Amino acid sequence: MGDIRPMQYDSGSVAPRHPVRVVSERTGLSPHVLRIWERRYQAVTPARSEGGQRLYSDADIARLTLLHQASAGGRNVSHLVTLPDAALLELIAVRGQVPDAAGPLDEELEALVTEGLEAVERLDGERLDSLLRHAMLAHGVEVTTEKLMVPLLSLIGERWHAGRLLPAHEHLATGVIHRTLARVAHDSATGSLTRPRILVATPARERHELGAMMVAATAATCNWNVLYLGQDLPVQEIARAAELGMARVVALSVVYLADDAQLKTELRWLASILPPQVRLLLGGAAAAGYAEAIPRATVIRDLSALRELLRQEERPDRR
Repeated sequence: MGDIRPMQYDSGSVAPRHPVRVVSERTGLSPHVLRIWERRYQAVTPARSEGGQRLYSDADIARLTLLHQASAGGRNVSHLVTLPDAALLELIAVRGQVPDAAGPLDEELEALVTEGLEAVERLDGERLDSLLRHAMLAHGVEVTTEKLMVPLLSLIGERWHAGRLLPAHEHLATGVIHRTLARVAHDSATGSLTRPRILVATPARERHELGAMMVAATAATCNWNVLYLGQDLPVQEIARAAELGMARVVALSVVYLADDAQLKTELRWLASILPPQVRLLLGGAAAAGYAEAIPRATVIRDLSALRELLRQEERPDRR
């Protein structure tokens, strides 16, 4: 991390002049999360214009950026807001070196997985939605996706295949999770193209969409502008959208179409038509089977690998 010191603010840094849109772009926090952090945790207290618009100072943006970076390791925001900037900088510096209450956090998330499964078994979509919202706000998108949604979906899939859950249970769970991830991806898409852009979709005949939604949500937490196109899209449309949308990365999720000859042909064509500077990513349970046929494509095996690749793509020497 280099030399990390408490931030020094100049005399103009406390002047409230930045609207929510600017704050969202600079911090990587969606407008929805900003509102929650202010109302529930009093993370910052923005001023108001004569018209009632929230206005933030440079100091507010710096504080929110620190809170966002510190919470990315799974720490609870309700605790972080009580810490001074110097303490937040120390937490950020040691992230990845010293576990941050991993035991209690894992136990809490395991309990949420159990509660989520119970809600699914009762077909209680409202309760499941509430659990996911709480986890998003308390732990962030990264932790919620990897340590709550993925394990929950795995358990639901196992029980469905064993005949212990009905298709209705699986549909309810995926519907609620889909809506939760869609909110994150939508918030990211509202920002300007000053941020790098990633196109996320599933190719034609691939109708399993949750993996793509997780990719979109993860990219949003990395401060990428997300162009989310959903499921079952022909590669010709993907190529056209990538061109019109000025995408730097095209990410496709392939779950059920294992060793599909037609898809191999389509992906080869897509790889040949995309400009050399545009990265083509493949993710999902069936993605590895296409790697040899499409050498240009990079297979992403998990969300951590995706985050690392997106951070590398943001480096100036990669443009």
